[in-house]
Amino acid sequence: MKNIRALVFDFGGTLDGNGIHWLERTYRFIRGRHPEITRQAFDEADRATVTEFALGDSSHNWSYQDGSMLPIGAVASEHAARCSLRETADAIAAGIYKRLGLREKMKDEYVEWFCRDVAETLAENRRWLETLHGTYRLAVISNNFGNTCGWCDEYELSPLFGAVIDSTVFGIAKPDARIFEEALSQLNIAPDQAIYVGDSYAADMVGGKNAGMWTAWLVGDEKKACPDPSMVDVQLSHLHELTDFLDLR
Repeated sequence: MKNIRALVFDFGGTLDGNGIHWLERTYRFIRGRHPEITRQAFDEADRATVTEFALGDSSHNWSYQDGSMLPIGAVASEHAARCSLRETADAIAAGIYKRLGLREKMKDEYVEWFCRDVAETLAENRRWLETLHGTYRLAVISNNFGNTCGWCDEYELSPLFGAVIDSTVFGIAKPDARIFEEALSQLNIAPDQAIYVGDSYAADMVGGKNAGMWTAWLVGDEKKACPDPSMVDVQLSHLHELTDFLDLR
């Protein structure tokens, strides 16, 4: 790894949370107040809610990719694509809490907690990215509802990125190598000159490695299974540890 010129990041769970995906953060908040809620019940409520929010229909039995907001092969609606991060979090939380029979007041408490944490994390990471901007080309690839560019605008990240690729806008989702290749094309960077940083093994590490990129897996404080260590070049407990790795090169 002697010629890295570009750093490409996942958004949800990576830039807005240190290795913990939205789904996990939501479940832990609910579980801390309602330990009787099983993981199976939560997952069913989450999947039905996300599908309904994104597609307007929760009746279809979609499959989900690890680390993805959207079902495999699904394309989000125009409404979902226009929602701010807070609006998205509120809509998804409302559906989950309603399906689980939980109080709306607790849903509101959750949304406030979640959005405050996201804002603080993104502000911290924006300051960190500013130290890398100019030395490296920066980009984002996200399996999202079509609103990744809007969220980057919302949190003043857009000026730092040479490419923001959203799976709904592009029409192809991670781990398909083509979405990574699109980011590399927009950056005008060869695969072996870029490192992809994400929190999902299946979507981020497998996808980035199959596209010929170096990979950095953000695990945070989590214990995550790694089926094939050859897919992971660097493992991070905090996103900013990437700086130490780049310096040590």
